[in-house]
Amino acid sequence: MSIQLILSHYLAGLRERDELDALLPELLREMGHSVLSRPQIGVGQAGVDIVSTMDNDQGVKEVFLFVIKFGDVGRADLYSGTQAVDPSVREACNVFVRNRLPEPLRGLKKRIVLVSNGLLKQEAQDGFSALTHDVAERHLCSLEFWGTDQLTPLIEKHLFDDSLLLASGKSDLRAALAGLEESDTAIHRFIRFVSSCFNSSETDGAQSTTTRKKHFLKRCASASMGWAVLLVWGQSEGNQKPGVVAGEYLALRMWAEAVKSGFSADQAFNERFTAIIHLLVRALLDYFEKVMPQLLSRRALLAYRPDRLFYTELVFEEVGRLSVLLLLLQRFPDQDELRSEIHDLLVTLVNEHTGCRLPVYDGQTIDLTLLMAALMGESSQQSAKRLVSEVTARFYRALRSSRYLPVDTDLLEDAVAVNVTGAAEARDFFETSTLVPALATIAAFLDDEQTLKHLRDDAKPLLEGVTLERWFPEVALETLTGSKKSVQDVGVSRALSGIRGSASEEVEASLNPVDGTDPMAFKWHGTPWSVLVALSSRIHRHPVPTWFLAEQVQLGQQR
Repeated sequence: MSIQLILSHYLAGLRERDELDALLPELLREMGHSVLSRPQIGVGQAGVDIVSTMDNDQGVKEVFLFVIKFGDVGRADLYSGTQAVDPSVREACNVFVRNRLPEPLRGLKKRIVLVSNGLLKQEAQDGFSALTHDVAERHLCSLEFWGTDQLTPLIEKHLFDDSLLLASGKSDLRAALAGLEESDTAIHRFIRFVSSCFNSSETDGAQSTTTRKKHFLKRCASASMGWAVLLVWGQSEGNQKPGVVAGEYLALRMWAEAVKSGFSADQAFNERFTAIIHLLVRALLDYFEKVMPQLLSRRALLAYRPDRLFYTELVFEEVGRLSVLLLLLQRFPDQDELRSEIHDLLVTLVNEHTGCRLPVYDGQTIDLTLLMAALMGESSQQSAKRLVSEVTARFYRALRSSRYLPVDTDLLEDAVAVNVTGAAEARDFFETSTLVPALATIAAFLDDEQTLKHLRDDAKPLLEGVTLERWFPEVALETLTGSKKSVQDVGVSRALSGIRGSASEEVEASLNPVDGTDPMAFKWHGTPWSVLVALSSRIHRHPVPTWFLAEQVQLGQQR
């Protein structure tokens, strides 16, 4: 499977708006163009979508006027329809060149380029040739066509440059696409591909800041392009999960690399990173549009995963993923209607699957906490309060009967030994708990004194010999993704003596950081990207920091 074949399939799957017209400026920039204007929705552009300039082989500056069309160009497409080529090109020659092109550029050679993610069909070639001849009669103007056959080698050369992306990286991308039937394999090979993209050369440290930035942004473009290919390929193969998980990983990895290289505050990086997050949100929306009918049917899920362990594992995974989607949407303006829709889906999903009221593994506390955080950020305090009360009640019954207690090793074999074969006692793998501190923190933020009292007076006496742990991340968490560090290397666990006597006291205790874990020291502090800690919690399976929950409470109060 060649990279150009992969790219041709990718291009064929693009829609013009938001995709092809987003790819082209990045490609042009890597080719050496100075991009002067980009496509704008709802703005009349006199036939021209993108304007750029570039010096030719003789060192003479030329103007490029790009007209973007979607799909194959046939004879009918030349003269009729909303994407008619002929009138757009003529408008570019006449109106744009005369009235819109800046005065200093009007005396330069003007190359009008029709760009499509398809082909120029044979039936349209005579008409396009005639149009090319007409354009050439205008002073310093020419017309050419860039379709799939022209774009794929340009993308491979400039976005998958061998100097930045080794051959092994390309093979990992090919392997990820070829292995889409096995999600874990595809995700693993894509992660290797991303690592190839971001592996810096030995000379990077000696280069100027401008050169390092250029190379860093190109690595971001290569990784992003590979992910976009994986998304489109996954949709065509009917398996969107690898693309979604890969996108979560890529967002964390790009931020980690930006922090390490010192470009996390750079405007050019943030523009690209914002685009990646938007694309991740859309990928998550597409994913849940496909799987939600099955997820909302308890009967269908139980038929697919009849065993409690596997059924609960699937429910918590998807609840955590849907919660992250809502948390991401909360970082963007003008998303009220979509946020409301996702919030309602999340509540419906939780109500349908009562099994998520009690984790099988202690680590599933993470997904529960993300759910609570998303609800609090939507000012859905009553839903969150009801849920934390139900989880606490279910956990208390498990304590009293010493059955179904969360397995603190998070290992399937231990869960099977406790819940299926009976080879282990219920408390054999219940020596630590992050669930109890999380429930106490959330109840305190919700000012739920009743649930807090239930935890303190009823549940706590049954926890003799169990260590209650609360985790605080260090700034090294931002660069965890792609490193060889473990979660234990980037955070501090604090053992709790108990639960405080009031909600206000528990909030204060929850937010009191350990030395070296100041949340304001993170590069993402004060930016929308503090939400990345939620992605990190899901991917790396570490507890959600209490300061992030406090941010969600404040966000909900502002709505």
